[in-house]
Amino acid sequence: MEGLARDAGVSHPLVYKYFSTRLELLQALLEHALEAFGDSVEQQLSDVSDYKEIIRIFVATNFDQFQHGSVINTLLAQPDIRAAAGDAEQRRAGTYLVRQLTRRLRIDADQAQLLVVLGAGASQAAAQRYSGSQRDRAKTIDETTRFIVGGVEQLIGQNAEPGGQRRQA
Repeated sequence: MEGLARDAGVSHPLVYKYFSTRLELLQALLEHALEAFGDSVEQQLSDVSDYKEIIRIFVATNFDQFQHGSVINTLLAQPDIRAAAGDAEQRRAGTYLVRQLTRRLRIDADQAQLLVVLGAGASQAAAQRYSGSQRDRAKTIDETTRFIVGGVEQLIGQNAEPGGQRRQA
């Protein structure tokens, strides 16, 4: 805490006035970073209507986080920090995607949630792999987006009844 106070240019007692432990400070930092991330994504999505472009924006955002060494990834890697902070903000992006998929693809929320979890895993894994490679960023984002969109379309296609009508999963 002393080092943090020194780096922030404030007195040691001032840090303890707001945060009684290092864990509380790191949890607050994570909550702040997740809130800023959510606001940024919502702003990028404000004029987007195509679900494929929505997925692409989320994929590109994951790539940005890994490429720039986001503090979010560092903090989320710590179980004690992740467990106690940011649950609502972490779900914010997922909730947005679930809402978009249910509305645009006419699927139920449970299936949309599964698609979001699977897509997020693929996106994060691709972003992590890209961060240590020499691959073309735009090409890798496009490939990852096509992979996720293909999976979404395959799963929702399996729920189509004869005649092209969708049935609830």
